[in-house]
Amino acid sequence: MQTRKTCVAGMAAIVVGGAAWLLWQQGVDKPEAVSTATHAEGESTWRIADAGRAFGLGMAKPAPIARTPDEVRRRLFKEGSFAGTEAAGSWCVTDKKLKPCGELRSRFEYYVLGLGEVTIEEIRGLIQDEAQRANGVQLAGEIMAVWDKYWQVRTYDWRNKFVQSDRATWMPVFEEQRSVRRQVLGAPWAEAFFKDDEKHFQDYYAQLESGQAPPPDPGEPVPQMAPGKDPAAVRAERVARYGEAAADRLAKADEEWAQWEARLGGAQREWERLQKAANLSDAQRKAEIVSYVKSNFSPDEQMRVQALLRI
Repeated sequence: MQTRKTCVAGMAAIVVGGAAWLLWQQGVDKPEAVSTATHAEGESTWRIADAGRAFGLGMAKPAPIARTPDEVRRRLFKEGSFAGTEAAGSWCVTDKKLKPCGELRSRFEYYVLGLGEVTIEEIRGLIQDEAQRANGVQLAGEIMAVWDKYWQVRTYDWRNKFVQSDRATWMPVFEEQRSVRRQVLGAPWAEAFFKDDEKHFQDYYAQLESGQAPPPDPGEPVPQMAPGKDPAAVRAERVARYGEAAADRLAKADEEWAQWEARLGGAQREWERLQKAANLSDAQRKAEIVSYVKSNFSPDEQMRVQALLRI
């Protein structure tokens, strides 16, 4: 079974990658933000977030009635982008006690990837229901208390703003984040969730301040093509790490991904056009976009596209 454990692990690897760690906190952690900044630092993070957040932004619609956990489960796991996946992380329950560990953050982030397909309130209801099924009412209540504090940190309105090109902004952002996490989550959970990230950033920052280039991180994701990056430099780094044959395969994957993004962008524009077509009824608009998707995407892509377009 395909899992999202690797997706969340890949996201975490990018999150802790020096300045990208701060970018995640300053931009991507707001559910309404589509992270173009992180896309430049680590494209795979954008690809993950895209599944939950892209498309449908800016369209004024009446607030829907909140779905039940079973309805949310069906929407994500049967009809949406969670199909064929299983949750990352764990509930951090040992000997019938909730104990601070980083795996709970991974579990929370797995469900957050559903944003865009369902609301954050519905995600919270699903987490509570899943936690209760796995651990009982009392432990589920404790887990949800941690979730509420974690989400407060995730959506915090930071006073210090990160500017990637101005290293003088980095440490004030880091110190504020470190302090707020401990104030909101408490030291045990803040350290369980963020200690490794914080140490990685401090090491990275100290290395830059020393005037020496930081050594390659063996846990860093595959070097990605992104706006502003020199394709020749990315290829050279790939060849140095993996060899010519692997670099060629990665280049082919880049090309296929670019084609996918272009087709997906075309579907978004077509759906936006249809929604503005006053001469069509809602049923006609939906029929038109479903026909468009069937004509431009393979059968195994169609469910994902419809989920992203929120048809």
